[in-house]
Amino acid sequence: MSIDQITTFLGWATIANCLIVSVSMVIFLLFRSTIVSIHSQLFNVEHKALNVVYIQYFAFYKILIVFFNLVPYLSLKLIM
Repeated sequence: MSIDQITTFLGWATIANCLIVSVSMVIFLLFRSTIVSIHSQLFNVEHKALNVVYIQYFAFYKILIVFFNLVPYLSLKLIM
């Protein structure tokens, strides 16, 4: 694989992951009560605890996108 191919792959991976997290956030915001009730019944967790878990999930996902997709992409773009 060439550096150009890796750069292209990381660019598209960044876009795809940003779309996934954005769609997940929109779905969560639109159907929050339904999602919280389903997850609280499935995992036997209180509603307030689930809100913290959701915030941690979205924050961790965004950090992973930046760390594994965006930073390597920008680094490769800078050296090209």
